[in-house]
Amino acid sequence: MPSRPRELWLFATLWSLRQYPTAAAEWSWARKFAAIRRAGFDGVFAPPLPVLADRGRLRYLAVTSLGVGDSGEEAFRSARALGAVAMDVQLGDYDTPPAAAGALARRIAATARRHRLPFAIETHRDTFTETPEATLALARGYRRRTGKTLPLCLDHSHFAVVRHLPPGQLWPRLKEPAELLRAARQFHLRPFNGHHCQLPALTPKGGRTPEYRDWLAYAEGLLAHERARRTAAPLLVVVELGHAAPAYGLSCFPDTWRDAVAVARDLRRIWRRLS
Repeated sequence: MPSRPRELWLFATLWSLRQYPTAAAEWSWARKFAAIRRAGFDGVFAPPLPVLADRGRLRYLAVTSLGVGDSGEEAFRSARALGAVAMDVQLGDYDTPPAAAGALARRIAATARRHRLPFAIETHRDTFTETPEATLALARGYRRRTGKTLPLCLDHSHFAVVRHLPPGQLWPRLKEPAELLRAARQFHLRPFNGHHCQLPALTPKGGRTPEYRDWLAYAEGLLAHERARRTAAPLLVVVELGHAAPAYGLSCFPDTWRDAVAVARDLRRIWRRLS
């Protein structure tokens, strides 16, 4: 077993603070970074933006989207220069041919090696990996061609919606196939159910919504699985609640940033209890 406890690194996405609290009165970058630090996050998740050089001691987890003709050179170079700990890649489109998606994954891996920056392919809507079946095919094809495991960033919200899973089946169904779970190097965690890939964590009065409580059972199952994994590598988790552009948060939702802070607090509490 690892000689020291595994660490949980929680990243806030700048998406949670896009046009926040409103488009007309959006916070400054300095205020956003200060709020992320004050909320107890370990780092920030965003594309390679020059302003991230002003983030202070926050860690940086990068993200980019790459199509069939892309190499990712500029994104990886910029992320490395900004001190990123890893890169999250949204790969291709929903209709990218499998052979082209496989070639793109291998090209991304080569770019990551050149820049000495770990990467993971994210499971995401409107990309090649929007379904479990396509993701599994990509991972198996990658292993056949390279003999290596394709690193993944699992966002189970999209898989849950594809399957229309009932609340009690979130973790039992999403922990399969185990092959994908073993390949995960990063996770995106936001409250979801089988019909909505984002739902409110808190009521307007600050209590936890019933749907969020159902999701917490999934989150605890996932964190328990990761806590038991025989590795000392930190667990990278993005608390990915979207605010605006695209608007995952509906007009009837309460404060998105308040929800993100509450989710991070609950995930930290669960992880400590499991330690």
